[in-house]
Amino acid sequence: MGKNRHVRIALTVIMSFLFLATYGQKRCVVVDKKTLEPVMHASLYSKENHQFNSAITDIDGLVTVKFPFRQLTISHLNYEKMIVKSLPDTIFLIPKSYMTGEVTIQAQEPAWIRPMLKRFVKTKKHKYFNKTCVLGYDYTTRSIAGSSYYKYDSQGLMRMRDPDSLKFAFHQTNGLITSVDSTRLTDVANMRRMLYEDFVTEFDNDFIRNHKFAVNEEFKGNSSNEVELVYRLEKTTADHGHFVIDTARCVILSATRVSAVKYNASHRVSPFMLSMANLLSGYKITDWDTDYHVNYQEVNGNLVPENIRFKFYFLAKERFVDPNDEEYNAKTGGGFTNMEAEMKLSPTANAPSDLIWMMLPQSWYVRYSTDKSRAYEIDLANLPAQFVLFDE
Repeated sequence: MGKNRHVRIALTVIMSFLFLATYGQKRCVVVDKKTLEPVMHASLYSKENHQFNSAITDIDGLVTVKFPFRQLTISHLNYEKMIVKSLPDTIFLIPKSYMTGEVTIQAQEPAWIRPMLKRFVKTKKHKYFNKTCVLGYDYTTRSIAGSSYYKYDSQGLMRMRDPDSLKFAFHQTNGLITSVDSTRLTDVANMRRMLYEDFVTEFDNDFIRNHKFAVNEEFKGNSSNEVELVYRLEKTTADHGHFVIDTARCVILSATRVSAVKYNASHRVSPFMLSMANLLSGYKITDWDTDYHVNYQEVNGNLVPENIRFKFYFLAKERFVDPNDEEYNAKTGGGFTNMEAEMKLSPTANAPSDLIWMMLPQSWYVRYSTDKSRAYEIDLANLPAQFVLFDE
């Protein structure tokens, strides 16, 4: 644990107490119980007297709860849900799974790492997504923001990306929408992001060139061949995380990736399209944070995701919105600011040959869309689903 981390945690706690002195029991700090690191974008919410309210923690884990409550739920994708009757000074959330602690990345990294990773890049196409296969899927996405709560559960079959088309397709068998209002649109945006922005898919020679790596000596794998590598960008933590690699088979078994707006805006959006959007409507991305976790499984000699967790926080501003875009957003939901999603994929029996498949388009953030693609996005937002009113 580094000195700077100690200082940052101490300052966060001190700031929290200063705010508490001003606002009473309405402000607190949310931290990881194990590492004491602030938990960013945790949701605190309550539904009472038919009124839903929520608040979200900032980058320092600080949050102001401005609404009265008898019972408050604290929730984050990576932590156990917690319920309190009153707001304490500090809320300690319990991680759902093993979380890698802070590892110092030295200027001089072990000499074997880069040759191993370059070999992985050369051979991954023969090991991952190398066969078309059908898996059962269980997908959940949820958004909590202000007075809005939305959750969409979907189960069915997923046709994994084949080497030729590089596309995914799915067949939904069950759909359920839970909301505090009349929102009845389905949302597969995070399903697309989790599959197309897969860690192994994006792990290439540029990734190796732009990041620094270190070995987590405290990690204990299932065999002596399993090593956990921690990584970050050369000069910033705008993209960082860790992954477990089997050095004997040269395969990545699991990965965690946390990226901030500076990295995402420069790597996931066409600079030309972003500049055009800014010129035409004043469109500007102000926040874009992602938190991605994936475990891989082998199905008939084909490595594919098994469990994926994804948290997405996105804010953008525009000087004006085209009326046609407003109508389109109303038909598709327009996307949410604060989202988290999970998906499980499991082997299943062969799918019937007469199934109707929905193609899953690639995820996008700024692009020029045709009438045909817009019509398809509307179809994806109106999949058959039951509706229930949120009541916790």
